[in-house]
Parts: sequence; C-alpha cells; structure tokens
Amino acid sequence: MKRLVNFQEKDEATAEDWKFSDSIDPSTTIRSNKRQKGNGNKDNKIDRASIKAKRSEMLNFRKQLPIYSGRDAIIQTIRDNSTVIVMGETGSGKTTQIPQFIREAGMISTKAGGIAITQPRRVAAVNLAKRVAEETVTQLGGQVGYTVRFDDTSSPQTIIKYLTDGMLLREILSDELLFRYKFIVLDEAHERTLRTDMLFGMIKKIQRIRHEKAQAGEDVEELKIVIMSATLDAEKFSEFFNGAKILYVSGRLHPVDTLFTQEPQADYLDATLVTIFQIHTKSPPGDILVFLPGQDAIESLSSLVNEYSSQLRPRQQKLMSCPLFAALPPSQQQKVFDPAPANTRKVILATNIAETSITIPGIKYVIDCGLAKMRGFNPKIGVESLLLHPISKSSAWQRTGRAGRERAGICYRLYTEDTFRELEDDTVPEIRRCNLAAAVLSLKASGIENVLDFDYMDRPSRASLVRALEELYALGAISDAGTLSDLGRKMSEFPLDPTFSKVIIKSAEYKCSMEVIAIISLLSVDAIFFTPSDKREQATEARRKFLHMDGDHLTLLNVLKGYWEVKGDPEWCRENFINIRNMKIALDVRNQLIQFCERLGISPTTSCGTDTDQVLKCFLTGFFQNTALLQPDGSYKSVAGNQLVKIHPGSAMFTKRVEGIMYNELVFTTKHYVRGVSAIQSSWLPQAAPKYFNNVTNK
Repeated sequence: MKRLVNFQEKDEATAEDWKFSDSIDPSTTIRSNKRQKGNGNKDNKIDRASIKAKRSEMLNFRKQLPIYSGRDAIIQTIRDNSTVIVMGETGSGKTTQIPQFIREAGMISTKAGGIAITQPRRVAAVNLAKRVAEETVTQLGGQVGYTVRFDDTSSPQTIIKYLTDGMLLREILSDELLFRYKFIVLDEAHERTLRTDMLFGMIKKIQRIRHEKAQAGEDVEELKIVIMSATLDAEKFSEFFNGAKILYVSGRLHPVDTLFTQEPQADYLDATLVTIFQIHTKSPPGDILVFLPGQDAIESLSSLVNEYSSQLRPRQQKLMSCPLFAALPPSQQQKVFDPAPANTRKVILATNIAETSITIPGIKYVIDCGLAKMRGFNPKIGVESLLLHPISKSSAWQRTGRAGRERAGICYRLYTEDTFRELEDDTVPEIRRCNLAAAVLSLKASGIENVLDFDYMDRPSRASLVRALEELYALGAISDAGTLSDLGRKMSEFPLDPTFSKVIIKSAEYKCSMEVIAIISLLSVDAIFFTPSDKREQATEARRKFLHMDGDHLTLLNVLKGYWEVKGDPEWCRENFINIRNMKIALDVRNQLIQFCERLGISPTTSCGTDTDQVLKCFLTGFFQNTALLQPDGSYKSVAGNQLVKIHPGSAMFTKRVEGIMYNELVFTTKHYVRGVSAIQSSWLPQAAPKYFNNVTNK
C-alpha cells in the first residue's frame, strides 16, 4: 500500500458534537407531553420542567452541528427561492436540521402545508423521523412522523414527514398537486433510484402548475423544492430545475488518509483478507469496515477471518467478524452496533447499505474493494442481470467518508489510483437500467398519459419504455388506445409491482384471496429462510419439512401455516432457521394488503382450501410472461424470449422435471437462473392470459 492523498486538517470538535447526523438509530424515545389522567399539579409542573430541560439540551446539541452556524442564511435562501439545491458534506446535519429550520421560521403549518422529506431507504426514513421527534421533544406521530411501505406513523397534525420516495409517488395518486405540502425535500438525490428520478419530473411539473394557479389569483400555496445530497452534479440538477440556487454546506469530517494499491489485485477477497490482518497486526485500535459486493462474498470472507483469527497469538488483540447485509436476522445485525468485548477489534463486512443509510460507531479503518453488485435489465429479452461492476467515484468517496465520522481514519482502496481515475463520476441512474413497468403504471395513474415525452432528467431508452407499455398492455392495465384501464387503476392502488397487483385482484375470481395475500406478503420482504455459513446442512434439513412438491409459492404458505400454529414462537423460528423479524414484517404487510383489498371490495378471507392448483393458476394471471416449458433434453426454455433457463439451486423445484414452470424473476448471474419457481401445466396458459397467448400464436 502507498499513501497518496491526505484530506482536510483535523477538526478540533469531538465525535460527541456530531454523532447524530444524517443516518442514526436512536435508542431513546421521548415521553408524551400529553397530560396524563390523575396527575396532580405538582406532577404537571415536573413534567413541563422536564420537557423544557430536554428542549434546552437538544437545542445545545443542535447548535454544535456544522449546519447550524448557517441557519439564518439557509432560511433566507429557501425563503427567497422556489428551488434550492443543498450540497452538504457527510455529518453536516442537513437532513435533520433543514426541516426544523423551515418549521422554526414559520414557513410550514397544518393550514399552509407541511414538509415531506424523501429517503431512498425505509430504514433511513424511520430512524430520521425518530431522531427529529426526539430533537423537537414531541411524540412520534405528532408534529413529526414517517410513512414507509406498510407502516405509517403520520397524523393530521404531522407537518414534518419523512417518507420513502415510493410513498410520495403514491400520495400523488390521491393528491395530484400535493396540496398537503408546502415543501418537498428530495434527499440523497445522488442515489438516483428509479422512484427518485420519477419524482424529479413530477414534482417539477406540480411546482409549475401550482405557480400558475397562484399567479392566476387562485388560493393556492406555491410549492418549494429542496434537493439535498452529499455528492452530486449540482450544476446538472440546477439546470434541470430551471437554474435553481445552489448552497454548499461544510461538514465535520475528520481527516482521512486514502491509500491505493501499487498493483491491480487479481482476487479482491484475498486482497481484502490480507489487508484486514495487516491492519489488525500493525495498526492502532479502531474497528474496520469492509465494503463487499454481496452476501456470498461476506459469508466467505467471514469464515476466513474467523479461521485465521483463531490462529493469532494468545496475547494478541482478538478479531471479531460482524457481517451486515439486508437478509441478516436482527440479532446478528445488532452485533455491528454493540461495542466490541475487551481486547477485541471488530471487522464489519457490509454491502453498500453502509455507504449512507446507517452510521456504525467506532470505525477508524475502511477497506473498499471497489466493486458492487448492480441490477440491469435487457428490454429486448426481458432478462434482469445481477453482476459485479466497478463502483463510481461518488460511491468511493461515500465509502471513504465512513472512516472519518468519529476520528481521523484511513481508507484502503484495493485498486490503483489510475483505476480510480477511470471510474465513472456517478453510478448509472436506475431508470436507465431496470424494468420500467411499475414506473410507467405510476406515471399513467398520476395523469401523465404520454410517458415517452415525460420530462426525465436522464431519459431511459425508448426500447425500455416500449417494453414497459407492452407488459402493462399484456397485463390488461392499459387499453388498446394506450390509456389506463379500470383494471390498471385498481392495480395502481396497491403498493406492489404490477404483476402482484394483478394476482391479488384476480384472486377473487379464483377464490383464493387468503392464500394469495399470504404468499405475496412473504414475497414482499427479504428472505424468510436464514442459512448461517457454519450451519448450512442443519438449515437445509430444517427447511425440508416445509417444502411443497409444487414449488416455492406453496412452500412459503407452509412456512406461514407453521408459524401460525406455534403462534410465532421465537424458539421455533431459531430451530427452523426462519428469520423472525421478516416473518413479523410479512404479517404487517399482510394486514395492510387486507385493508387494500377491503377498500376495493375484494374479500380477503376467501380460501381455496386444499385445491392449491387455484393458487398457482391465479399467480399465472400476473406471471404468464415468466413461464418456461420443459424441452426434450430436460432443459427449460422461456415462453417469452425463448431463453434457456435454469432453476436456482435454492428453489424447492431444483433438479425436478415438470411440464412447465412459473417464476418470480429471471436473473443472469453466471447463468440465466429463475427464482421463486412453481410447477404449472401448459394448458393453464391460454386461460390465464388469452389476449397475450392469442397474439403469440398469431405471430
């Protein structure tokens, strides 16, 4: 390793000054300031004094944040401009403080409209709302709340609301001009998720319409927009938003030394392992954060770290491996945040979730392998890919910044400086590399008929848009004239992909709503089964008792039935390697879907009993394009696109040979793998989608 870059001088402020910043996981909650029945005047005085003291404490903390010194200038700039772009360094406090500045300046209210702050990830929306409720000394769900998919703590009194970008898109369906808000804050704009990109164009249009109405004398509040990020092309955003004002907010990063390898590394896992032990044996105390592309790489490296650390000398500091990825059970995730035992250094092995969404205390060293798994979509053949790609420069800087949150740190980049210079400045926006069917349905439902001419910041390919329109037409969501059909309108009511929405609506016809809702709830969360790297055989054996001969959909149903029978017993979940947190989330999702069904007049209690073929036939009404038929040589070929596909080894259908299969997704990794697979009969296909299969036959 060779030191090449030394960043800014060390800030004299301590970590305590800014440890609660953009992404936090507060462990404290604020007591309700509502008067409790039976309390005497003395208790009320004590409670009021406690709240006053808490407010003073929180104000003192807020004043120490870097952004607070510019409070008045920020308020004035936002007051004077319809759109403002805020470039705020990591740790500046922009996400928690700017909404509070706006509230304290009297620019929002329940009457004039509140402020919506979007986040790409639900974990960030939830934790930020909790933190701001704590800072304002109010109860969560009062003035401050959050809305994420299948979880809403907001109320009519909420004027500061954190929500995922997808939920704001859904609010546009019921409030086309978002009159309930006076401010929209689009945070973490650099991530350029599909829904964020859609919001850019839609919010810009809503702002223009509300301005025109206000200028015409109508009683309409103009909409103000704030775009926030730590790293983005500010000039590009300013141009898109009609010359928006750009504000730069300095952060409080401690100095970070960045080290590159002298030579390219042939094996990033081996290079990572060597670097971990170089740091552990030669560098001062401080935990290590390692960025890896995915779960497989994390589990492999975790085993190697544990194996090699067991060979360290007895007097040497111990090394504890802590994996961090989305499918990990909460008890395992918590180890990342818990302090390490005495004389032990933690090494956190994480996916890019640790770039911006969470802050892990104690990190001094970062190892960046320079790779990430990225989804792509080929609209010509309808195949998704999940492949290793080099990260962008902006992602590299985000990763580097994790080393300077609490103290001076070091980032080890496992690639050369020349390689870094060749990286793309920013990650390719998701809107240019994914299936657009859900996005196009949202645009249609919000009143934008001509999706080809929509105002995109980065226009997707025409082939992707046409593919999405064709898929929605095949599903019956749009008519021959290209307008949204009644079925499409109903589909847009569900916070699901169009295929799942279609299946739920059709479940009334197939008399299996109870089963369909349950299965889709389980498919809407991360993996239900958890397979520890050191207990693969036991986990596989435990899973066998749930396997259904007809595939993965009915296997999930068996898991839920077993969970209900033991009333969610945590010990049962541990014994069967079932992620209890995801099961609980799935049940919350199920309850929400039941409410959506009742709103649309679909009975959620209709059951097909033991006739499980009805469930598979119903799923086929949404997934008829995700089917493949058995070939004479024993392989499967997809009905749409004629692709040779293989059943993923993790499927209940792996190694089975049946007449036909239906699958949730087709992903190219090393081969064209299908996941979420169930057995079907070819004779079911024309019944499930007569319009589509008549067209295929005619062609």
